Amino acid sequence: MQTKAPGLGEFLINKGVIDQAQLAEALVEQKRSHERLGEILQNRGLITEWDLLDALGSQLGHRLFDPSHDEVTRQALELVPAESARRYDLLPVCVDELHLVVAMKDPLDVEALDHLHHVASRVDRELSILLAPAETLAQARDLHYGRLQGDRNVSQLIESVIDEIGGGRDIEIELEGDGSSAQDAGVVTLVDQIIGKAIQERATDIHVEPQEHSLVIRYRVDGILYDALTPPRAVYAGAVSRLKIMANMDIAERRTTQDGRFTFRRDGREVDMRVSSIPTVHGEKIVMRLLDKTNFNYSLTDLGLAEQDIASMRQAIHRPHGMILLSGPTGSGKTTTLYAAMKELDSLSLNITTIEDPVEYQIGRINQVQVNKRKQVTFANALRAFLRQDPDVIMVGEIRDQETADIAIRAALTGHMVFSTIHANDAPSTAARLVSMGAEPFMAASALTLVAAQRLVRRNCPRCLEQYEPAKELLMALGEDADDFGALPDKFVRGAGCAACRGRGYAGRVAVIEKMEMTPALRELVAQKRPAGVMKQQAVSEGMLTLQQAGLKKVRDGVTTLEEVLRVCISD
Repeated sequence: MQTKAPGLGEFLINKGVIDQAQLAEALVEQKRSHERLGEILQNRGLITEWDLLDALGSQLGHRLFDPSHDEVTRQALELVPAESARRYDLLPVCVDELHLVVAMKDPLDVEALDHLHHVASRVDRELSILLAPAETLAQARDLHYGRLQGDRNVSQLIESVIDEIGGGRDIEIELEGDGSSAQDAGVVTLVDQIIGKAIQERATDIHVEPQEHSLVIRYRVDGILYDALTPPRAVYAGAVSRLKIMANMDIAERRTTQDGRFTFRRDGREVDMRVSSIPTVHGEKIVMRLLDKTNFNYSLTDLGLAEQDIASMRQAIHRPHGMILLSGPTGSGKTTTLYAAMKELDSLSLNITTIEDPVEYQIGRINQVQVNKRKQVTFANALRAFLRQDPDVIMVGEIRDQETADIAIRAALTGHMVFSTIHANDAPSTAARLVSMGAEPFMAASALTLVAAQRLVRRNCPRCLEQYEPAKELLMALGEDADDFGALPDKFVRGAGCAACRGRGYAGRVAVIEKMEMTPALRELVAQKRPAGVMKQQAVSEGMLTLQQAGLKKVRDGVTTLEEVLRVCISD
């Protein structure tokens, strides 16, 4: 004999959400108003939307929609128009061999159910219902239908571009043309869509790569490249010419490298685009770096630094003079960290001046100067001028030569706080690199206040965390360091991949810092021009965490994965 599922009120009482008296009062009101019992209980504040969905699911045999694990497919979205999904407050999720799966707020909406049964019958499927609150449905609906519409727009644009230029035209003739197709409306809109989609995806770079018979457009998101579009080769010449015109580059010259830049404006945002082209065997490859000048709102805390690192940074930047030097490869967030540090300072009472190549973000009340070699505005020349501008804090985008290093060190020794970056592998190598450029060792030792090496690791997506066991080879790659440090967690976590992170398991990046505070012992080693390895041993003995150790702390805290740390941080 089948047991009858409890009614809504009985279920809520059994769960301890409401009591008998509250149910009785709600039932009296239901007789008077003829509203649904669940709506009455919600309006009285006795239950939440999740309580109601849990109860309905138990009654009707429906489970809850989980946006972290339920993958929304394009096939399902195309069966139900966005207008219908909004009208009935639902979201088509997927189509399997037997069912059309749909997430709904109200599984008792007769009109919506009739519509869905009709849609399911068209594809010879049964209807399967999931339950979800209105806010979750709205967010997921906007996300997935927005992406679907964007993909459709780009596909239509590609087709229109091919029609405009004549899809059957020979590729070589197209490449030798004068670039007139770059001004075609379809090409102009297509290029704008490619850049706009990259901004929406939080990309930092766009790669336009010609292949023998195709074209690949890739975005770099959170430090990793992935294929975004693979349009036909026929759109290549027009798109590349359009980009070169926007960047004020020579469209007739295709056999040498070129550089350019332009500003892309959309929805009130201004993004600085730095463009580079190189000739390849299949045509010119274009790479664009995206710099959102108006979107800098980071603090040291936002960068994901450990509390101890933040305290050390704040202590160093609030000193009246000295030099803070950051190192790391291109794209490791050095400049962003220096900007965040400068925002900690009181720009109303201090004269803060920067020389950068280029100015990546514009910050109010900070005087930012851009390198211009044609006008003799170099790092060294600008630094000399700054010292006649009554500065308190100076930021040098990068120390590239002995002249710039000497002036920066002298500025730090004469009562100014200097921030700068340099290319080196780790913190001890950073100090050694400054000396190897030709700077006087004893002056460098006196000027340096704090030296740090930085890397960026991808952050686990918080919406789809799951436990996992990393491969034994990865654990073996750590050597003895992890055991000595005691940084490995009992349970490893990673993002499983969901709609929010587009199945990648990661969302955003976080800084990992190897911080070396200059103690008397370390200053003595710098002054003696001792090797970086000796400095590293001394710094570790004084409590410095290496890059890998700092990364392992992020693993232990569940912020990132072991794979990410080993990918980004050098072995100790």
